Amino acid sequence: MMDLKTKLISAALAMLLIFGGGMYAGYQIPRTDPQDQIETVFTPYEDGLAAYLRFLDRAQRSVHIAAFNFTDPRIYDKLLELHARGVKDIRVLIDLSQTRGWSGDDIEKGIGRLRAAGIEVVIGTSEKNNQLMHHKYTVVDGVWVEDGSWNYTKLANRQGNVLNFIYSPSRGRLFLDNWHRMHKFMKTQQDAREAEERTKTKR
Repeated sequence: MMDLKTKLISAALAMLLIFGGGMYAGYQIPRTDPQDQIETVFTPYEDGLAAYLRFLDRAQRSVHIAAFNFTDPRIYDKLLELHARGVKDIRVLIDLSQTRGWSGDDIEKGIGRLRAAGIEVVIGTSEKNNQLMHHKYTVVDGVWVEDGSWNYTKLANRQGNVLNFIYSPSRGRLFLDNWHRMHKFMKTQQDAREAEERTKTKR
């Protein structure tokens, strides 16, 4: 029979072997560099628009966009092209302030083109205190994600911006969950705003 002291020493050694071995093994596990899975583009040194249009061309089923500002007609053209070739689930969220500022005319023209083709466009604000919906990201087919500082505008390629492109089903779900959460609020907000405008028109 082992005495109590021997048992305690044996237990301590066993714990040390378990945790020490685990830590050692953990340090030996090869870790993938995340950048190996991401294509990153820096403007103005690289063509962000060309990279983004190639990214959209991957779409087979769906495109979900959250855009703070959206004035580049070439992106509108690409979305209409995708829709015409069978990508029917194309939906866009745009920040309200950008439809009322200096870029309003360009956005209104683009929105009109998309809506005429049956593409949903929802305009609104952040859910907190009607602040900016400042996102710039796109999810393609639920598994490809583009995000960064690059706005979908005619000037973005001339500015210092970054775009990241990654294939990741889990990241796709993360971004889509956020997109749908924003869509729910912004659609309710837009419907209320349009109802108020109709009421004013009837007066």
